[in-house]
Amino acid sequence: MRGGTPPERPFFRFACNHPVPAPVWPRMNRSTTGTRSQRVVGATAAVVLVALAVTVTVGGKAPVVTVAGGVSAAGPALTLSGMRNTYYIPRAGSPVRDDTPGKYEIALKAREPHPVVKNVKVSIDLSVLKGKADPVWVDKGNKCGMTGQVMTCTVDVEPGAVFTPFTLVPRPGAAPGPAGAMTVTVTSPTTPTVRHTTQVVIGAPVITARQAAKRTGVEPGSGIQLAPAFGNRGDTGIDGGLSLLVEASGATLRRLHSNCRYDKAVAPTKAQCDFPGPLPPGAAFKTDAPFTAETGATAIHGRISYTVLRAHETFGRTRLPGSAPRGTGAPLGLRPVDGGGSDFAPLMYWHADQAMSDLDFDTTLINDLQAVGFTIKGRVGETVDAQVPYPRNFADPEMAVTLPEGVSLVTVPPGEHTSDMVYCEPGGSGGGPAECHGYQVGGTWVRVHIDRRVEGARGSVHALSGPKADPDRENDTAPITVEYTG
Repeated sequence: MRGGTPPERPFFRFACNHPVPAPVWPRMNRSTTGTRSQRVVGATAAVVLVALAVTVTVGGKAPVVTVAGGVSAAGPALTLSGMRNTYYIPRAGSPVRDDTPGKYEIALKAREPHPVVKNVKVSIDLSVLKGKADPVWVDKGNKCGMTGQVMTCTVDVEPGAVFTPFTLVPRPGAAPGPAGAMTVTVTSPTTPTVRHTTQVVIGAPVITARQAAKRTGVEPGSGIQLAPAFGNRGDTGIDGGLSLLVEASGATLRRLHSNCRYDKAVAPTKAQCDFPGPLPPGAAFKTDAPFTAETGATAIHGRISYTVLRAHETFGRTRLPGSAPRGTGAPLGLRPVDGGGSDFAPLMYWHADQAMSDLDFDTTLINDLQAVGFTIKGRVGETVDAQVPYPRNFADPEMAVTLPEGVSLVTVPPGEHTSDMVYCEPGGSGGGPAECHGYQVGGTWVRVHIDRRVEGARGSVHALSGPKADPDRENDTAPITVEYTG
């Protein structure tokens, strides 16, 4: 896959596509500040009507159509995904953020069974930016260049191509508010034409999320509560809806809120709640009830995270379908809060699009060293290597390996293997368990010879506890088994 990336910008990718219902949101009072710049044209107003349009080919609500051009419906075709519907250009000299707009990324994919499309022309009509913003970086790697107010890039899609054609800098004095439409047109000799229209707005919201402090000493199986909070520190409001996405690892979510969707009816780990807005400049809100995550019985670490993003954009993040299970309790609402504190922070390079917050936690099992068993596989008479897994929650992995009956240790001199691998050695007394050390990038291994077949033979790997108190010594040992392959 070919692509170009502007300098000093990290690469983020997401993907979603989902019609957003309108659950319960207490209507936020509109601000009279920056009214011109608050108006964001809806996605439906962005549709470009093209004569003889035959197939919608976007993975979302983006206004993209394929134009009939004498190409077979079963032949090659291209799709655009994750395209912006609204593109905010921050005003020059804005005190609340840098002057660089978010990345305008173009993602193309060829339709199977024709995964390669060569010589694809991508034209971007930038006339809407005249007098408002200027390209300061152009993706020469994808042969992007300007002719008047139109930028054209040439790419090969094999089977995809993701690139950022330009980086913009706003002009001082540009009038705030909706500026018009920017149209992307994709053509090739073998595929139908694809168009996408983005509404450009001068001025930008700055979405923030309240950052959560790490929690320690959490009891496994207990509940952790988190009430998301978010705001807008920009000079432009969001009239469209917002989505709140919640995800848990090392824990499961309780299915509480009736206007939220969950990925599973039992023990879900993802939730999505949609609100119609608006989110004016200077406003901040907190959910009127928390999400509750139940930590796993064996969890050592975990995370509960949430993302707030504009609902009519995709940004590649997968959203939950309308048929997903709903919560069983009262609907989730919002109440105003003060979002001016330092704990409300934007997401770098994505100020106008989304904000995130992570609540990391450690359970009381933080010092519980747990050995991990493994299987030796091979034929009788064969010499084989097996990786010795590092214990869970180790500091300095030191392990003692007692081999199953019928299996003997083979010593590997240091010069006979790469330096980023470690092999188990005979015990100090020349007998008993082998000594296995770490930590190396290539892992710790044991080389053995399978002398004879012994059905049901089992050995053991024992993790040596460190100086910290280990609350459960019984799980410091795990079994080693043998799988005979012939």
